[in-house]
Amino acid sequence: MVVVSSTFAAPVEGVLFQSPSTKLLVNDQELGTATLYITENNVVWGGGVSTSGVAAPTISLLYPSISLHAVQREPSPALYMVLNYELRLPELIQQASNEDDDDDDEFDADDQPITQLRFIPQNEADLNPMYSAMIQGQALHPDPADEVDEDPYMDGEDFDDDEEFEDAEESGPQEAMDGLRKMGLGNSNGTHFEDCEDAGEE
Repeated sequence: MVVVSSTFAAPVEGVLFQSPSTKLLVNDQELGTATLYITENNVVWGGGVSTSGVAAPTISLLYPSISLHAVQREPSPALYMVLNYELRLPELIQQASNEDDDDDDEFDADDQPITQLRFIPQNEADLNPMYSAMIQGQALHPDPADEVDEDPYMDGEDFDDDEEFEDAEESGPQEAMDGLRKMGLGNSNGTHFEDCEDAGEE
């Protein structure tokens, strides 16, 4: 879940790390500069100013909505995230729509909606602590899809031989011979191998 709000209240509980004056790029579009809070429950970016000079929106990300996070070194050091959610912000819609017009030929209806975020700290030394805090926070919210079934194999009692091999059992000798004839191997009965042995002896 992703929450975008026009109001901001700094998290006070479970804060793992905070990075002031952190620039945020949404799909390569700069949104503004604010404080990034990485907490045990969510990731919050807020209390800052947008590129237009007005108050930047507050963005709160729950860990299940973050499908990937990593440290990015190029083109600038940043905490990189991918959301399994299309984040649409009024501040960026006009610019995004212009880019979409240019990329109409590359549109794929099967593409899943995602959003790329880049949090660029004012101090590059904050980058590794930011990443470590993300690992710690995400470990508290494991993805249910990653949980392994304790008993991934079927019990022998549940395995039905008759159903699993029903087609094989219905194929009798006559059907097998018909199949061999179609491949030009009918009635071989090992004759090809016997001829090869005789040719070798001669």
